[in-house]
Amino acid sequence: MPNDNNTHEQFPTQMPAANVSRRPHVSEAAGAHMPKTSGGPEGAKTPLPPVSDPRTNAASPGSAQPVPPARSSVRRNIIVVLLILVMAIAVWLLVWLFACNGSSLFDPSAQTGQAPYKTDEEIQAELDRVVEEGMFNISIASVIEFEDGTSEGTAYIENVPGNHYNMQVSIAEDETGDVLYESGVLAPNQYIEKIALAKDLEPGTYEATATFRAVDTTTFDEIGQAAAKVSIVVLN
Repeated sequence: MPNDNNTHEQFPTQMPAANVSRRPHVSEAAGAHMPKTSGGPEGAKTPLPPVSDPRTNAASPGSAQPVPPARSSVRRNIIVVLLILVMAIAVWLLVWLFACNGSSLFDPSAQTGQAPYKTDEEIQAELDRVVEEGMFNISIASVIEFEDGTSEGTAYIENVPGNHYNMQVSIAEDETGDVLYESGVLAPNQYIEKIALAKDLEPGTYEATATFRAVDTTTFDEIGQAAAKVSIVVLN
């Protein structure tokens, strides 16, 4: 399609417990006497060492008490590690979902480069064009013809190389407000050549409006929009 039929304009945007060792119980045989202690009174016996109580697993008074491990501290450390793991997994999932959603927004029919109707000079001129931050250009065929209501038409919807934003385009019939076409996202230096109508139109000419929505390349938030008038022509 010749370049003259294309609308091309620029717009502004908007641890475990310790074991306690036990000493064997020492019993005294009947009639037997324990040896005297040196320097002690006559008949004094050598005192027995403290014996652990097997029922409580604790030493009798006077023995060294085992120091239990800080179980609460260990438990707390485990909980902290688990929380860190959960948070790391959550962040990874969010990043993965965002990446997938972002990729799925792009139009599968978009092609890289500029529309093929352009001459080499026009392609180079578009590459040389400087689009200021906060501005964007729109480009679409002013007349889009369809053999019938179910066939494809050549629209040449472009997101020119100089734009700083992704683009999403919809075409609505002026009289009824019905959406006749809606694209996915186009990155800068991409175009869509052929489109199909969302509904089967009878033969005739339909005045419509193509709305270009500028979309942030990182957040996919809408930055601003601009519109162009187009004619939808259904031949048969």
